[in-house]
Amino acid sequence: MPEPIEMRVRTLAVHSVGRGCFFAGLAIWCVMIGLIADPLQAIKSGAILTLIVACVLLLKATWVTHRSYRRTEVWLLLNRQIELRPEAAQRIITGTLREIYLRCALYAVLIAAGFCCFALIFWLAPGAWVTEGAHQRIGFSTGQHRNIEAFRTMP
Repeated sequence: MPEPIEMRVRTLAVHSVGRGCFFAGLAIWCVMIGLIADPLQAIKSGAILTLIVACVLLLKATWVTHRSYRRTEVWLLLNRQIELRPEAAQRIITGTLREIYLRCALYAVLIAAGFCCFALIFWLAPGAWVTEGAHQRIGFSTGQHRNIEAFRTMP
């Protein structure tokens, strides 16, 4: 028994939007790892970038209904073959994409809220997260500054 076209469209829409969200999450993760020297800044940047992703998903959910279904990735993944009238295909594909965009935007907002809560906890208890001497220069905190100065003055 062949699966209904709505199920195929939903599956392909989830894969399409999910792939984009995965790459956005990977980029956010890379930024956060790059800022790991200042954990509070890393968490705050993760929250802000995740909110930006949520806004982009909301915009895409708004715009997808005004766009032709033939210009979507789901249509390409369907191999441009569908046994429906163009009006029905437009309604099914764009409606499904809108639903998936909104669901992913909700997930992004929840993740951003989690980042914000974690940043607030992190900000309220800074002593628990900062190690002793974390803000000192490495050479001076280890007593190696004499060796460094001697190396600099070598002929």
